[in-house]
Amino acid sequence: MSLALRLKTTRKKHGLSQSEFAKLVDVSQPTIANWERGGHIPRPDALSRIAETLKVDTTWLLSGELPARQDPANQYLAKPIRHIPVYDWPLDGKNPTEAQPTRYITLATENAQVFALEANVTSGFPDGTTLIFSRSDLTTPGRFLVETPHGFDFTKETSLINNVAARLIYALVPH
Repeated sequence: MSLALRLKTTRKKHGLSQSEFAKLVDVSQPTIANWERGGHIPRPDALSRIAETLKVDTTWLLSGELPARQDPANQYLAKPIRHIPVYDWPLDGKNPTEAQPTRYITLATENAQVFALEANVTSGFPDGTTLIFSRSDLTTPGRFLVETPHGFDFTKETSLINNVAARLIYALVPH
C-alpha cells in the first residue's frame, strides 16, 4: 500500500472529508487531494501534523511498517518466556505449590506468579483442558481459584478475595 492510499484510507476511517482534514493539518483541500493521488509527498512538518491528527506514526505513513516498539509481534517477543508448572486437578485439598508438577508448558508473559492445572471432567471444564492461573492482579474481575474448607474451587465472587489463591487467565481447550 502506498503513502497516498494509507493517507486516504486512514482519513476515511476517521470520518473526515478532504476539506475537514485539510483544516486540521493546516493545508488546502487541493493539497490533500494531491497527496492522496500520489502527486506529491507531504513535507516533514506536514507529515508530523498528519500523523498527530490521524493518531498514527510517521514511519507507518511513509513505509507502511510499524516502529518496533508498536509492532504487536515485537511486543509479544519482548515478553519473557516462562516455564509454567502444570498440576493435576483436583488438588485433593493441597495448595498447587505443595504438589509435584506433572509437566511444564511455556508461555510468554510478564507475570512471574503463574501456574497451571490440568482439568478433568469433575472440574466443570472439558477433560484435558489446561487452566493457567495468575497469583498477581487478583482485583481484576474474572474466575478465581479459591481455598474452601473442602479444598480448592472456582468462583466469580470477589467478596471471597481473602481466600483467593489465583485468577484464571487462560483456558487451553484440546481439540
